[in-house]
Amino acid sequence: MVQLALGIVEADPIEGEKLATFFTAHGFGVERHVSLAGLIARLATRPPHLVLIAPPAFEPGQGPAILRQLREHTRLPAVILGNRDDISPVTMLEAGADDVLDRALPLRAVLARIRAILRRAEWGIAQGSRSVVVNGWRLQADRRQLLRPDGSECPLTTAEFDLMQLLLEHRGRAVDRDTIADVVFHRPFRAEDRTVDNLVLRLRRKLGATGQAAVKTVRGAGYMFVGFREDDESDRRVA
Repeated sequence: MVQLALGIVEADPIEGEKLATFFTAHGFGVERHVSLAGLIARLATRPPHLVLIAPPAFEPGQGPAILRQLREHTRLPAVILGNRDDISPVTMLEAGADDVLDRALPLRAVLARIRAILRRAEWGIAQGSRSVVVNGWRLQADRRQLLRPDGSECPLTTAEFDLMQLLLEHRGRAVDRDTIADVVFHRPFRAEDRTVDNLVLRLRRKLGATGQAAVKTVRGAGYMFVGFREDDESDRRVA
């Protein structure tokens, strides 16, 4: 069985050692970095399966910029571990994080969330190949990829892929926000929380021009996948 690799970005040596010791004891191969630049330099030769970024790896307010920089180099799952008073989970998720966890959480809870993300990303877990094809677009569940009709990949974050898969599995039927929050974010939906709506918006942008028509807003019911246009091959990716 392949050992799962975890890249930790933590400038504080004491906290970094604490995280490294814990995850090593639970079967991970851990590589520590004091900055994102150090992690990025290793991506080409030794990429981890997941990245854990913990302040003070970046200055207050710099989190979104750091995540956008990371997404320029990799689509690896990325988890932010920080104080909720100092970071905005919604902003971090919109910037490309796959999860945002409170540093006050017990490390065993952090471990459980990371393992759940890795299971969804299917790192080192053998599952049957399964794909859904709609108008030339192909969603490959085993590889967690969405391919355009021309064969190119439409790169999605973990949350975006989970939403796309959920909508495809219920295509033609509306999926309410409570279900999306439960399946994608593993928490109850809150009326004042715009995370679900913002995730749908990001997915539409990733799909390009076709996304505006493919994912339909159903007033009072949620969101529904209604299909891609026949001329989707002309669409171009949207970062």
